[in-house]
Amino acid sequence: MPLPTGVAGRRSLSFIAIAATTAIVAAAAGCGTTKAPAGDPPGPEKTTITVAAVPGEGAAGLYIAQEQGLFAKAGLHVTIKTVTTSDTVIPDMKAGSVDVASGQYTSYILADAKGLARMRILAAGYSLGTHVQEIMVAPHSKISSVAGLKGATIAVNAPDSETTDLLYSVLAPYGISPSEVHVIPFPFPLMPAMLAQGKVGAIYEIEPYLTEAAEQHGDEELTDIDAGPVGSFPISGYGVLASWAAKYPHTASAFARAIQQANAIAATNPSALQKALITALHLSPDVTSVMATGSFPTATRPEQLQRVANLMLRYGQLSQPFNVNTITGP
Repeated sequence: MPLPTGVAGRRSLSFIAIAATTAIVAAAAGCGTTKAPAGDPPGPEKTTITVAAVPGEGAAGLYIAQEQGLFAKAGLHVTIKTVTTSDTVIPDMKAGSVDVASGQYTSYILADAKGLARMRILAAGYSLGTHVQEIMVAPHSKISSVAGLKGATIAVNAPDSETTDLLYSVLAPYGISPSEVHVIPFPFPLMPAMLAQGKVGAIYEIEPYLTEAAEQHGDEELTDIDAGPVGSFPISGYGVLASWAAKYPHTASAFARAIQQANAIAATNPSALQKALITALHLSPDVTSVMATGSFPTATRPEQLQRVANLMLRYGQLSQPFNVNTITGP
């Protein structure tokens, strides 16, 4: 039976994904081997922290933890600072104005690999799901297939990022090399306007903005990113400087626990997810009720993160192989 497409299709697939994730989380809860601690964990050493986040569904765990008081219960007062890309956050972390980053794993891997900063992943954030990231074109566009993107100008949120790595992976089966497209950076919320103005031929958009693009501008899906070798690809997580994690181990643990709890809510409670996104991203309920959702892992899996490092090596962001265990270990 063919899969549903368009906004209605995203709604159906979103509910299917949530149902499947609910079953997985429930099963995991029933067969977990980790024992609960005998007493309350030590309180955080630093109780007021700033988290820099790229706005989008990928930060849903952060928004839910804030809205539902999970940070407060963990003894943390969290301020969320909006940024365009987590690539720019590392200097702020080193300067002490940002404690935690919520963004693409590529930022943490690249900073560590280049010796710019020793990094640690505190918690998983978000992984691809069906129709949560797409290449879109304007209605009546001359580009009618992925093959038609050869020579096109495509909006991405940041060059040399996980976005471009995934874009190039989608183009590769059509014989299109990275040098045969032009990528220019725009924040995700601004991409539909850039497309409407003809400044780009296509956009690499993420939820919830791709649903807004479809509903408000009539933009159309050219292809879904979640397919083939990059299906269920890990997108974002919560990173800190290794020195910060060593200095504030109880703060790091408290933050990670709150995010894990929030991700479990995001994965199993659609209404809580929608409410958090409406509040944090100022979205219409009409958008959040039909937008597709990815997955919200409750544990960091090095074997999944290694896929990110391997793709970075393939497309030249890394000059040599990188072992992600160096940023996921203690």
